[in-house]
Formats: sequence, C-alpha cells, structure tokens
Amino acid sequence: MKRVITGFLLGSLFILLVIYATAFLFFAIIALIISLALFEYYKITVSQDKGLLFIGTLLGAIVPVIVYFIGLQWIAGYLIVAVFFIFTYCLLIHKQLVSVVSRIGIGVLGIAYIAFPLSHLIALRELEHGSLWVLLLILIVSANDIFAYYIGRGIGRHKLSPVVSPNKTMEGALGGLIGGVVAAIAFQHFFLAHISLNEALLLAIFIGILGQTSDLFESLIKRSAGVKDSGNILPGHGGVLDRVDSLIFPIPFLYYYLIIFRV
Repeated sequence: MKRVITGFLLGSLFILLVIYATAFLFFAIIALIISLALFEYYKITVSQDKGLLFIGTLLGAIVPVIVYFIGLQWIAGYLIVAVFFIFTYCLLIHKQLVSVVSRIGIGVLGIAYIAFPLSHLIALRELEHGSLWVLLLILIVSANDIFAYYIGRGIGRHKLSPVVSPNKTMEGALGGLIGGVVAAIAFQHFFLAHISLNEALLLAIFIGILGQTSDLFESLIKRSAGVKDSGNILPGHGGVLDRVDSLIFPIPFLYYYLIIFRV
C-alpha cells in the first residue's frame, strides 16, 4: 500500500511539473533529483570515502546546470574536466594505491551513468511537443514497471536474472512490455495523433526494453555493493535512484531519436 500511495503521489506531482512548471523550475527539480541520486550512488559504492562521495556528487550535479545554461554540446568536454578532478583527488588524497583504479572508475561512472543521461530530460522537454514526449516516456516506463511487478508476482516462473535480481521473471518482463505498449497506444490516440500508431508501438518496445535493462543495471550495482535499496527516502520505493533507474537509458534514447528523425 505504501508503494502504491507513494507512486501515485510522485506520478501526479511529476505530471503537474512537466505540464505547468517553468523551464527554470523544471531544471531545478531535475537537478535536485540528479544530485540525490548521485549521493545515493556514491554512498553505496564508496561510503567510507567521504571525499569522493562529496566531489563525485558535486561534479555530477554540475552537469544539469551546464545542460540548462549552456547546452548539451558542452557536457562531453565537461567529462574530461570531471575525470581530471577525480584523478587529482585520488592523487592528492587517496592513500591506498591498490584501490585507486576502482575508485576512479566508481567516481567517473556515477557522472557518466547517472548525471549525463538524466540531464537529457531538461533538453527533451525543450523540444517541440517536449512535454508530451516526456509524459509518453514516463507513462511507458511506469506502465512497464507496474505490469512487470504484478504479472511477475502472479504468474512469474522463469527467472530473468537470478543473480542480479532474483524476483524478476521473464513473464513479468514480457508483461511489462505489453503494458508499455498498451499505454503508448492510448497516449498516442489522445495526445500524439501527429505520430503513427506503428511509431508509437516501436517507441514503446524500445523504451520498455531499455527501461528494464536500466533497472537491471542499477540492481547490478546494488548487488555488488551488498544493499537492497539505494536509500529509504521514498516509502515503499527505497531511494531516489531506485525510482529513476528505469529512466536512465530511455531518456537519451528518446531525445536522440527525436533529434535524428523528427527535428
């Protein structure tokens, strides 16, 4: 029940944010979400290294600022800057040389895996019909998650990835894809009539697969760190990273799809 109530409230608030928020407010909320997700990621991967936790979160939190004020074209160059600062930190501060390479990898991964993809949401909303595309994305991923959860619990028998996520099943994954397709068809009919039904179906399938893969990637990180949830800030859902993990790869996919084929 806590999971349902929290999910409903978060979904409703985000829909209102996407539709009515100014560009700056939307950016500020996304920047906050990215910062919290980064903090959780570094907390479960380098909890004993407070310096890397701080510098990684700070460097990652700058990414949405660059995207909003300067543009996406600058974030690739910024990654070089971020890598330099992480190397410098490890050179000057870190005392256990045997773990330096893994610490550098963890530091850079947080920025590349969380901050970069999620920051594309700011640019996605600024495109033509951007709010509708964002809502379509959220609807497909949410429907995917809901259908996969309940169908997996109801009839799931074959494990999808037993080592990384023992509770996920192939039946649940397929049910999630079907749920995403149904949601995309309904949204296309009422709000995105300017795109074809076939395009909506293809987007639903690709976004659904990427969303489920993104979820497994975060589970892989948590499993390797020996934790169940990235945090406990959201009742019934764990942490912020747990809630946005399924969006990490679908967001840039949809953005670049629109840039290449529709803009």
